[in-house]
Amino acid sequence: MLQKFVVIVIIIIIIIITFIKGIYTYIPETNYVPREYSVAAILLLLFIVLILLVSVLNLLYFYISTIIIIIIIIIIMLIT
Repeated sequence: MLQKFVVIVIIIIIIIITFIKGIYTYIPETNYVPREYSVAAILLLLFIVLILLVSVLNLLYFYISTIIIIIIIIIIMLIT
């Protein structure tokens, strides 16, 4: 049991060390991106997140309200 644990820890350490070495040795070539494109991309992501959030909250509200109605109906049936 202890041997398996030691092997797993050694593998994790090796993976972390190689990942760190890869981060420091890899220098990507980047092209200059105009500021307008960056602002447009951020605004686009912001509005997409808001739209998705509204739709997800609407769906959750539907499910939660349906579950609450079902629970109320079950309680009424148990009381009567």
